[in-house]
Amino acid sequence: MGTLVALTVLTIALTGCGSNDFRTDGIEEVRVSESDGFSSFQERDVITYDELEDVKVFADMIRNTEQQPGVVNMATPEYDVEVQYQDETVDRYYVWLGDLGMPTSIMDVNDTHTVYLVPADVTDELIRLLEQG
Repeated sequence: MGTLVALTVLTIALTGCGSNDFRTDGIEEVRVSESDGFSSFQERDVITYDELEDVKVFADMIRNTEQQPGVVNMATPEYDVEVQYQDETVDRYYVWLGDLGMPTSIMDVNDTHTVYLVPADVTDELIRLLEQG
């Protein structure tokens, strides 16, 4: 009985901490621009990523986030990221890009009180991709 309880607690801990409700299936393209801040979403000087390999980096960013506890008060975002899906829906995120080997922070524009961290290995891929653009 004790083993069953321990396994149940471990399963809840593993699925609860790193999980999020962000969608990553059916991404058609990702648009990135330097951010003007929280009040608006940058619509000019946009770089569009629509190659499968590039879109996968952004899908990994979204999929591998881990919600951070508490309510946040963040500095102005560095990037606005717009994810467009094949069904024509759109999700938008604010991004604070970490340095090489460091995590990146992202925030859903519809929930500016919650921040998520992206692992350092995904940050490294994002840096590589954004430097090419």
